[in-house]
Amino acid sequence: MSERVFVIDLARCTGCQTCSVACRDRADVPDDMALLRIETTESGTYPNPDLTHRVMHCFHCGQPACVDACPTGAIWKQSGGLVTLEAGQCIGCGGCLEACPFHAVVLLPTGVAAKCDGCADELAAGWDPTCVRSCPMRALRYAAPATLRLEGRMLEAALRDHSAEPAVAYLCRPRQHGIGRPSGAAH
Repeated sequence: MSERVFVIDLARCTGCQTCSVACRDRADVPDDMALLRIETTESGTYPNPDLTHRVMHCFHCGQPACVDACPTGAIWKQSGGLVTLEAGQCIGCGGCLEACPFHAVVLLPTGVAAKCDGCADELAAGWDPTCVRSCPMRALRYAAPATLRLEGRMLEAALRDHSAEPAVAYLCRPRQHGIGRPSGAAH
């Protein structure tokens, strides 16, 4: 497991795309590409509809499939947990794109792969990653798992047992006053 995990609060994220734009700007990728994207899902029915915005990027997995798929060793896992891609070693074969279960690797127009680098240089300087610092709703954090204070919140189970061991924790929305009530639940 990684020393730190990305924590995404599904109750706070409004899908504003600020984190995605900040990441794109920092990484200097074309405007039509994203190393961090927001996936929006709709659920529920009137009068209890629900929108969930899920931040998706490289989760710097404990068992990253992209590392094994790279024939040149351009992708590796650092001792601190970040999964790193060295563009100079990439031959653009696309193996990492196909292997990543989270679709977190993109192929740039230059023919080489790119992915979230966890803002390793910013972490080394003592800062949080760009996406975390840019979020106006404070929906993103990058923290040691032992420091997570859930305060009555639950971790979403969807990725908890994933074989890639993604270093991410999604905090579920609190269920109160009928908001977020499971379909068919009594009023």
